[in-house]
Amino acid sequence: MKRPVLLALAAVALLAACGKKRDQRAEIVECSSISLDAKGTAQCLVQLHRWKIEEARAAATARHHELDSLRTHQEDSIWNLDAARHRRELQACRRGNETLDGCLLVAGWPLSRVRATSESLWTAELPKRRRELQECMRRRDVNLPSCLTLYYKWDSDRAQRTADSVTRARLGGQRNSR
Repeated sequence: MKRPVLLALAAVALLAACGKKRDQRAEIVECSSISLDAKGTAQCLVQLHRWKIEEARAAATARHHELDSLRTHQEDSIWNLDAARHRRELQACRRGNETLDGCLLVAGWPLSRVRATSESLWTAELPKRRRELQECMRRRDVNLPSCLTLYYKWDSDRAQRTADSVTRARLGGQRNSR
């Protein structure tokens, strides 16, 4: 007879513990829904629900990581629904005369996807880009960023950063040789 009573008490204790966690979860969800960031969620938990500051910060940070992951998953899922169309747009933009970034933006790609795609392609084509840079560095009829942009369709910002880097390297080399 003692055993069923102990089991019943253990079950009640377990349910009570689970109930408290569910209440905490509801508080976290409530505060995150009315706050823009983890700091606001933590403040809400402390002020509205009397959480300890450290626990509120940890819970708020975890909740916002969770929300970021969910948002990223949703965006990726929606993006992948049109994967074939995106491949066609990318191929068309790579064949066109416009810069890749500009073309993809006009096609309706989000800026984050444009940047990620550009960087990925850039990295994949690094040996080709080095040859283009060397060819433009040999030319004397046009400055380096213009050559890279006009003849090889480099993004103007990247061409300018590269030219600045080459200039700094040359100046550093001159200082070291003196």
